[in-house]
Order: sequence, then C-alpha cells, then structure tokens
Amino acid sequence: MSYEAKQTKNYNQAADEITKSASTVLESLGGKASKKNKPEQGRLDVNFNKKLKGKFMNNRVQVQVQITAQSPEQCTIAAQAYPVDPVGMKLTFGVQGKPAHQVLEVFFSELESQIGS
Repeated sequence: MSYEAKQTKNYNQAADEITKSASTVLESLGGKASKKNKPEQGRLDVNFNKKLKGKFMNNRVQVQVQITAQSPEQCTIAAQAYPVDPVGMKLTFGVQGKPAHQVLEVFFSELESQIGS
C-alpha cells in the first residue's frame, strides 16, 4: 500500500499569483517551509509536523508543490505528499490513516476557496 498522495490541477490564473496563494495557504495550514522551498521557481516544499490547521495528525507529512505556467493566464499545479519520520525520511510502513491524502485535500480546498475557483 502506498502512503503517498499525488494530485494535478489546472487553474486559469497566472502562475506567480497561484504560487503566492499556495504559499500562503500552506503556511496558514501549519506548514513550515523547508530548505528546498523555492517560490521564485514555482517550487514549494513544506513540512507538516503532526498538525494540520491546528488539529493533530498521527504522522509528519512532507508536501512538494510544483507550479508551472501553461500560458500567461493559465498554470498547472502538481502536488505530492508523503509521510516522513522525524529526520525527513519517507515512511514505507507504520503510517496511521492517510495523512498525505488528508493534507492534499485540505490544501486544494483552501487554495480554491482563496482564489475563487
């Protein structure tokens, strides 16, 4: 069983606007930017330390979001999330529930409500 979650969505807004909104949403959900976070390149890399919107989760989750411009007014978001151990290594067993799926569902829901899609 894979504990990893992946989602790709298209939006009719400029990539830089979506990047700013996505970064704000991830931070408001309780995520902390990692050293790999490069918003100027459309790459957001965020860690959730067992909390999502202030609610406890059983595992830590790493989220990677790549935002790519398709045209000046369209972009694609490819998001990937997976549970990690305390040192940031991907977990392949011992995961309780589906924390990665939960994080992506909440992220896209909050993003879409913020941008009005």
